Amino acid sequence: MKIIKIVSTQKSNILAIRWNPNNVCNYRCEYCWPGSNTGDYRSPQDLDLIIKNFNHMIEKYKTKLGKTKVHLSIAGGEPTLWKDLGRFIEAVKKENDIYFTIISNGSRTLRWWKEYGHLIDNAGLSYHIAEADPDHMIAVADTLFEYGKKVTVKVLMDRKHWQKGIDVIAYMKKHSKHPWFITTCEVIEPAVANIKGIKVIDANDIQLTKDQKVFLTNSLKRIPSLLWFWKNRKLISTGEIRLHESVAHFDNGKTIKAKSNTYINKNWTAFEGWSCDIGLDNVFIEWTGAIQGSCQQKVYGLDYSFNILDKDFVEKFDPDFKPSICSIKSCLCACETQQSKFKLG
Repeated sequence: MKIIKIVSTQKSNILAIRWNPNNVCNYRCEYCWPGSNTGDYRSPQDLDLIIKNFNHMIEKYKTKLGKTKVHLSIAGGEPTLWKDLGRFIEAVKKENDIYFTIISNGSRTLRWWKEYGHLIDNAGLSYHIAEADPDHMIAVADTLFEYGKKVTVKVLMDRKHWQKGIDVIAYMKKHSKHPWFITTCEVIEPAVANIKGIKVIDANDIQLTKDQKVFLTNSLKRIPSLLWFWKNRKLISTGEIRLHESVAHFDNGKTIKAKSNTYINKNWTAFEGWSCDIGLDNVFIEWTGAIQGSCQQKVYGLDYSFNILDKDFVEKFDPDFKPSICSIKSCLCACETQQSKFKLG
């Protein structure tokens, strides 16, 4: 049985933009993605320019592809270290229909989260066992939950601190005021052992015990009450929450509903030479400002990348939106593995 096609369940009017405005971070996790905390790409300085360029890009997707809704996800580095983050989100939300997700380690002061929490629709808070303060994380998550936001604390299960991860999940369940989502994630995936010639881990470090594998089988460790789902049922109907991200099609006619990590976990990631809709429904903007895949795959069928930080971006950005032919031997990004694509030939 071989996979031949993936169909995303993302609604056709939605454009997903993932942006890393910096690689500055106040944590130094040893399993961090290469380059994510080196600090050589600082946050944007010209706020007016970046607002203008984002609005222009979104308008092009709206007029050419009918993308009337934007799912904007900002990560880093640590995005909350950008002093203008709140002002940027406020400005682009004013001009566009945006569902804003922040991916953060949650370490900024509670005062910061109280000041800007109203702008956040979905908070993905990563709990790094060797760095984070559980009481502060609980306070941040409870605050955002009280603002009516979707809140998920993802505990990064590091084998070197495995029991601490188990303990902190129990601690959060006991001491939090509200039942926000708690999930888990293995800190290193086998497919990410080497990238760009940088050795991230030793192969022995990715071996899990049987009990650890069983624990990770279901990443959900707590979900809100049924009342929360009833109050937020619109999030499912409008596509802000998806029960599964894609459908995998196989050469024997079989189909499987898949979550974002399914393809990596099952090693179904050899998409080189496939036609991929990356850049049409889902686009990544890296620390340099380059608009491309997170794997550095060029989009729009071009051999170069537009840059969101360019002063003449508005004049330049008018691409002929079309699928790209994948040039990456193995897809490493959970968001992009489930992007619509099919095997040519």
